[in-house]
Amino acid sequence: MRFRSLLAAAALAAVAGCSPAKQSEADIADVQPSVGSRATVISADILVIDGRHLRLSNAFAPETIPDARCWAEAVAARQGISIVQRLVNNARTVSIEETGGKDEYDRAFALVTLDGLDLGQVLIDNGLAGRRTQELFNWCDPISRNAPGAPAVTALTGPPRL
Repeated sequence: MRFRSLLAAAALAAVAGCSPAKQSEADIADVQPSVGSRATVISADILVIDGRHLRLSNAFAPETIPDARCWAEAVAARQGISIVQRLVNNARTVSIEETGGKDEYDRAFALVTLDGLDLGQVLIDNGLAGRRTQELFNWCDPISRNAPGAPAVTALTGPPRL
């Protein structure tokens, strides 16, 4: 009988030790909310972060429907938005460096970095954006590695590189 009492006391002590420790307010304050709670993805190269309307200054993404000029452009636009949304939702830090100038809708051109990743460069590396140049890449033309501003053809053949 005494053995059972000791066993019960040991079990109770073990269970009591398993209860979660209370977190201090300092510990709770250290947890960063995701950038996704502060951002809206309009398109792969257009975001609203903390109320600031931004357009990527180093990348030009394809247009979505109804502005897409062909199905290939619309599909690439959806894929780009999906990747950007995932990156934004998982990011803990964002850095915005306005580069000067605004687009035709008064959005500031900026370099946007999520957890140290240049968002425009990630899109370019994955074939989901072209480099912003004087002559913007036409997503509906036949694929050619020689087209000005074209993404790397090899970027279109594998899984996303983040």
